Amino acid sequence: MHPEEYTSNIPGDWRMNLTSQVAEYMQNRFREEIFEGPRALPNTSIPVPLLCRADRVIAAIVQAYQHPVIVNTVRHGKTLDTVASLHYQEINIPTVVLNANGNVRLWYLPGAISHAYQKDIWNSLHSLRRPLTENLNRYRLRGWRNDRELFHQAADLKGSLDLSPAWYQQGHGPPNFHPEVSKLLKSRNAHMGAHGWVNDMSEFHSLLSGTLSVIHPRMYEAGREVLIRLNDLANRRDDADMRSILPIWSSVYNSVSIMVNRATPYHIDINGREPWLDMLVTVGEYQPLDFVIPTLELRLRYMPERTSVGWDDAN
Repeated sequence: MHPEEYTSNIPGDWRMNLTSQVAEYMQNRFREEIFEGPRALPNTSIPVPLLCRADRVIAAIVQAYQHPVIVNTVRHGKTLDTVASLHYQEINIPTVVLNANGNVRLWYLPGAISHAYQKDIWNSLHSLRRPLTENLNRYRLRGWRNDRELFHQAADLKGSLDLSPAWYQQGHGPPNFHPEVSKLLKSRNAHMGAHGWVNDMSEFHSLLSGTLSVIHPRMYEAGREVLIRLNDLANRRDDADMRSILPIWSSVYNSVSIMVNRATPYHIDINGREPWLDMLVTVGEYQPLDFVIPTLELRLRYMPERTSVGWDDAN
């Protein structure tokens, strides 16, 4: 799909309309700061607190843009060599990481989200207490993502969830199967809290999608188009669950993974592709530690003031 094909209109009652407004504002603010473009004027329907949060993110992106770091990719390095990782280059300020060809590998944006807003995001997770706990108990023996040894044992809230308005069930890919709404977002599970959490966090996801629109415009446009076209699929298949969640799904990503009080071992995203960017947002209070990326020989500082990170398949 090429950018010129992104012509679909967002349905009028979708939260994605706010995402588009925020993205347009953030793109214009970035041009204003970097290229001395015309003054960016926001759509008046964007809430003022959200505009202030968007300005804070743009300030971090601008600082990162002005602080590029070039690295070489180490495809077959040891991913479990803790001693070697101590000698990796450490980054602790907003930075854009490039390869030798000048292609973006990673955006590191510490401080992009304020302490107060991160506290709100953290508090929102309490509405997911039940599904977090049930997932941890149900899948404790199935892979590292729910390995009890990786969760903070003394934490009151812990667990992990995956939410999506449309994804393929494992072993049920195209062309014989169609994407489905993830279990917790199906209408029959509305009492579990996930549907309400997506609704409550729509402004936050609009902010993150606006961030993507600045650092990877083509991926933002493609993701937006896919979500809109899913509406046609939902109507053709009379999928009530998908029709229910799409209007409040404000992210251009089609899935969100939530990990609460869990350490993450070294791993490689085998489904990643070099042009794609994932996004990681960390919130909460913890001691200083590092996010280690062996394939780039980098350590990103997880500071007490927390960080926001966007990266590709290099993790």
